[in-house]
Amino acid sequence: MVLKDEDLLALAREQDKDALDQLFNRYLDKAYAIAFNISSGDHEQAQDITQEAFLKVLKNINRFRGEAEFSTWLYRIIYNTYLDSRRQRLKWTDIFSFWRIKKDTGGSGKEILEEPPDKNEIKNPLNVLQTKHFNQEIQRALHLLPEKQRIIFHLKVKSEMSIKEIAKITGSAEGTVKSHLFRATRSLQKSLNDWKT
Repeated sequence: MVLKDEDLLALAREQDKDALDQLFNRYLDKAYAIAFNISSGDHEQAQDITQEAFLKVLKNINRFRGEAEFSTWLYRIIYNTYLDSRRQRLKWTDIFSFWRIKKDTGGSGKEILEEPPDKNEIKNPLNVLQTKHFNQEIQRALHLLPEKQRIIFHLKVKSEMSIKEIAKITGSAEGTVKSHLFRATRSLQKSLNDWKT
């Protein structure tokens, strides 16, 4: 029998390690995906954020009152953990250093942006090249968005969250979320206008 989140939470509060493991395993992939998206595809940062967020859940599980879904509470912790880590990073690095830069191993010697690995590459080399180039353009366009717009766009499009969920996670009004989403979409459409067929 599959237990509901509330049941697992009740057991976890009673120090049931198996219940806690089940709860964490249920949301680990989605939590990491959200952390990965809002941290602009930085694998290490996403892992750090996810781990820290789960530690915060563990530490504060008895304070969770159940006024929202457990998942919403967890995703809000991830969002706040990202903001905290960003503030820490900005003390030491320039604001535009979200992306890792690596040397192009193709012989050009140029520095290029590191991207997440392609999971569904098509075998045709021309298609692969076009897809990679398009993905680079998307990443470039996303990087140019104001942070709040970029995060909200990722939560809506990549994490497939509702406006209501995003509003709860980011602590914004639903109208504000819609406004950020509209502006982000419009900016991306303008940036990617050359790719229209």
